[in-house]
Amino acid sequence: MNEYVNFSSLPPDQEATFVVYERHTQENLKKAFTIGAICSLIFGVLAVGLYFGVEPEEDKTAKDMDLNQLKKKSKTGTPEAPTPNK
Repeated sequence: MNEYVNFSSLPPDQEATFVVYERHTQENLKKAFTIGAICSLIFGVLAVGLYFGVEPEEDKTAKDMDLNQLKKKSKTGTPEAPTPNK
């Protein structure tokens, strides 16, 4: 059965001239979907492989840091208020 029958509101003789373009559009749509699915599958496999296969490097910049210096020190006295100039 012809799937390109009555796809527009034109008379059948005029509609028949557009069947070539409709068929071309459908074929390109299938090709594009296939290429997109293949590319996304390749990207997905690559992303999963990189995520699970590559071990991250250890950051050694803070290895020798003294963490006690980062703690907030308590203030023993109240800060002096500035004296207004007269």
